[in-house]
Amino acid sequence: MTELPEGALAAVTRIEALLDEGRRLTQGMSGLNDASYALKETERRYLPDTLAAYLDIPQSQRDAAAVDMLVGQLSLLEKATAQRLAALAEASRANLAANGAFLTERFGSEESLPDAPPAAPSDGPSRTLVTRFFAQLDSAAASDPQQLVAVAADKFSALFPNLTTVRRGLFGGPPKSVVLDVPRGDHALRYALAFERSGVAASVTKVVRGIALRTEPCEIGEWLRGLFDDVGAYVERDRSTRELLTSFFAR
Repeated sequence: MTELPEGALAAVTRIEALLDEGRRLTQGMSGLNDASYALKETERRYLPDTLAAYLDIPQSQRDAAAVDMLVGQLSLLEKATAQRLAALAEASRANLAANGAFLTERFGSEESLPDAPPAAPSDGPSRTLVTRFFAQLDSAAASDPQQLVAVAADKFSALFPNLTTVRRGLFGGPPKSVVLDVPRGDHALRYALAFERSGVAASVTKVVRGIALRTEPCEIGEWLRGLFDDVGAYVERDRSTRELLTSFFAR
């Protein structure tokens, strides 16, 4: 697993947060201006190329000078990205004001309209399916955390075969670990569960373009809650997985 220096990792995290904001702002835009083009190119090319240039240096040769160059280049990218995002935000504020004026002209002022009745909360079918699926994992974790690795490996492989990797011993046998790479826009979160001598270890790693940026160990309960949220969002987007879940519970 490839790890970046701490200072570089922090800069990458900040840049990605800015790019996430920029992506939301540019969704639905009919064309690209200078700011939106720069943000897209930073996500597509500038940031990955910067990281790749550093990672191409043999690990034994990544000295302080190489780290300083990487951090300096990431600092430049961060400042440029923040500047482009600010330009996009200003344009969006102008659009919002114009839209508000149009709505007021079309429907009248807010004060002149009656209050809308409160909407009843709903639980979509995809979320219900994921809830049922994770209830089985929660049950396994509560009864025997070590059994959770085997249960997770079995169910994830059946329902998310394209996302799941299971590692067994040299001669087969029970699963030693299960890894689920859940897509999230331009990156993935790698949820790993491994059986160790001390018990079951859970962790989450952010992966950008195949590069593992940071691994965070966590408690099994926290791991399950995070995976539940991210798998739920993935199932909402992926029709084939929804259909697979539906057929799984229809048996």
